Amino acid sequence: MGLELKTFKKDIDILGLYTFYYFEHSKDFYFTGERHNFWEMVYVDSGEISVIADNAGYIIKQGDVIFHKPMEFHTLASNKKDPHNVMVITFSVKGEAMKFFENKIFTVDSQHKKILSLLLEEAQKTSFSIPNNLYKKLLDIKNSEIGSQQLVISYLEQFLIALMRSNQNNERNGRISRYAKKNAENALVDSIEKYLLDNIYERISLKDICEKFNLSKSYICHLFKEATGKSIIDCYINFKIAEAKKLIRQGNLNFTQISEKLCYTSIHHFTRSFKNITGISPSSYEKSVK
Repeated sequence: MGLELKTFKKDIDILGLYTFYYFEHSKDFYFTGERHNFWEMVYVDSGEISVIADNAGYIIKQGDVIFHKPMEFHTLASNKKDPHNVMVITFSVKGEAMKFFENKIFTVDSQHKKILSLLLEEAQKTSFSIPNNLYKKLLDIKNSEIGSQQLVISYLEQFLIALMRSNQNNERNGRISRYAKKNAENALVDSIEKYLLDNIYERISLKDICEKFNLSKSYICHLFKEATGKSIIDCYINFKIAEAKKLIRQGNLNFTQISEKLCYTSIHHFTRSFKNITGISPSSYEKSVK
């Protein structure tokens, strides 16, 4: 008897994973953001996070999952009150059905959680680790327990299909929160200020800052000015002069040495900048504190 082989359609076909993480973050955690040409899934296992995805803000609570489509810029921040745990998986996938997950947030039910538990269990049987840090590594998938790699892909596909089936009509599309956006933006401003302070003895430009935080010049300048009332460069200059005042009070360096240490182009540039900020010259300030 001749039988014809029937092939089955795969609505979602996971080609492979780039990263698989389980993070335990503090209440002050902030990730500056990124964009990449593959999908990312963020599941909040406990706590609450604020997310910006293409300039829209979202509150993602325990039991929620959000998807970032390819080339969507996204950040992640704690809510400043509580620590949180998140599972983050980045992957490459074929299938038009993935459009269902664009710009959406879902709450997982007991069935979904069971699949996620099995997914995490199998991921731990593979030889690629699930590190609790933010340093991405290429997955090393040699010498895994037999079948574990296949089951990781299978469970991820099952999870996506289960979400689609149970959320055909009630997915939460674009659950925008002004609080979430403001929380993440404030965290970004804090991170920029920390970056300026960490590089107080360097000479960094606005271009350097934009590249560091993967944001456009217009957006980052508007955001910083709105939050602080100052431009980024003005803030950087203020930090340098505050450091210069501290160095003058210490009395170990002369003005030329301080100018060079703070990467000013000349002593005249340093003196002019100091006077613009403080209203007096470095020498007058030195006399006032002696």
